[in-house]
Amino acid sequence: MRAPGLKLVRAAAAALVFGALLLALLDFRGAVPPELGRGVAAVQVVPSWLAVASGTSLAVGGALVLLFTLLAGRVYCAAICPLGIWQDLVAHLAERLGPRRNRYPTRPARNGLRQIFLWATVASLLAGGAGLVLALVDPYSQFARAAAALIRPLVVAANNALVLALRPFGVESLYRVALGWAPVGVLMIAAIGPLVVTGLAIWRGRIYCNTFCPVGTVLGVLASRSALRLKLDPAACRKCGDCLRACRAQCIDVRAGTIDASRCVACYNCLSVCAEGGIRHQWTWRRRPTLPAKAPGPDPGRRAFVAIAAAAVATLPAQELELKPPAKATSPAGGPICPPGADSVERFLAHCTACQLCVSACPTHVLAPAWWEYGAAGVLKPRLDYAAAFCNYDCHRCAEACPDGAIRRLALADKQVTRIGAAQLDVEACIVKTKGTDCAACSEHCPTKAVDTVPYGDNLRLPQVNPDLCIGCGACEFACPAKPRKAIVVAARPRHERAQRRVEPKAADPRHGNPFPF
Repeated sequence: MRAPGLKLVRAAAAALVFGALLLALLDFRGAVPPELGRGVAAVQVVPSWLAVASGTSLAVGGALVLLFTLLAGRVYCAAICPLGIWQDLVAHLAERLGPRRNRYPTRPARNGLRQIFLWATVASLLAGGAGLVLALVDPYSQFARAAAALIRPLVVAANNALVLALRPFGVESLYRVALGWAPVGVLMIAAIGPLVVTGLAIWRGRIYCNTFCPVGTVLGVLASRSALRLKLDPAACRKCGDCLRACRAQCIDVRAGTIDASRCVACYNCLSVCAEGGIRHQWTWRRRPTLPAKAPGPDPGRRAFVAIAAAAVATLPAQELELKPPAKATSPAGGPICPPGADSVERFLAHCTACQLCVSACPTHVLAPAWWEYGAAGVLKPRLDYAAAFCNYDCHRCAEACPDGAIRRLALADKQVTRIGAAQLDVEACIVKTKGTDCAACSEHCPTKAVDTVPYGDNLRLPQVNPDLCIGCGACEFACPAKPRKAIVVAARPRHERAQRRVEPKAADPRHGNPFPF
């Protein structure tokens, strides 16, 4: 394939991945199938391997990324990673709109900083903080959080404004959607990473990918040993410098005649601007001639890769067997409630990267990013907010969207008997008792009939809860009209349980004892 064709293929693949992920994250009407976002996330490095750790999926996507990296370099960073694609868009706009200058002079690799960030990640994984650390360093999750927390509310606001503008013209196809902003702390944390990355992209292109991103560093170790690598052809290269001005990774050294494969992100911008064919792909896997014996020096890249693998293996048993200390603020009397399929708060925090796909996919919008409800390890990770909505009894879209196995896909019948919380009734706050009026809103909205009513006072009925039937869906709490505090609230279950299913009594046969009931 010709050089411009490679860049076009890379750009088309990047546009497809980026557009599909944005559709899934910004969908506020439930029109986009959750499998779309899950499919894009399945080829992301961190979610793919976390899904393996959770036992919910094979690492097909992650394995393909590693295979392509070994074959052709860091194609993941150029065409699959949404944060990498975003950096290319930002850098492109900066080049077009900013002052004309050489933004990307050749720079040596900042291997010291790369090692610091990589080993800090390894140390954090070994210390048992895999859930929090991977959520913070995963480039896919960083971008997804920012899109869901910052851009999605703006899209909803634009939709609502358009509804008002078109109302006089009788347009009925659009409708208003409740606009909900996350807490200020959540917005700040969701924004700070992408904002820093955006600033770095304006300044120096792909400096984040090649200096601070641990995923990029690990992929760089593999790319430095890839089969197909870009090489400078000394016979054709005129050292005009066009490739230097196009290389956002700053990895081309024309004077030395080398390209640093560990930093090259396979964007192919250099190929598209080189008119002389001075840069071309070269197959590098070949039998090397026997050299005089030489004491091998240490390979920091290989050691780092081995350390990452060892850290991941070391943390998996603790995550799956739940041997770490329990998460804070998760006692049965209170704390946040995590979605059905998470199994436990502890397991959920260990596997979730807070990418917000489940939040965007939830049709009732009961899922919201947490602030400090889970503690420090759960910042930005989804929780059920029964003040805003309830968990639909016949829905499990969050599990269909979850790419990393934090929410397991349960059969609907199993999901409907999974107890994530338990309703607690405060009779003294119920309006039947405080105002002497009929209500039964909690009983009418309870899908499992765990909330029933019993006779009370003068032709009134007072609610009561059967805890064996309750699954903690929050329908009763959401429907309760009592103020200033709800008369019925749902308390979290740190470890999810199995509720009983209501058995309806069989109706009596009207023909019993009467052969001719008509």
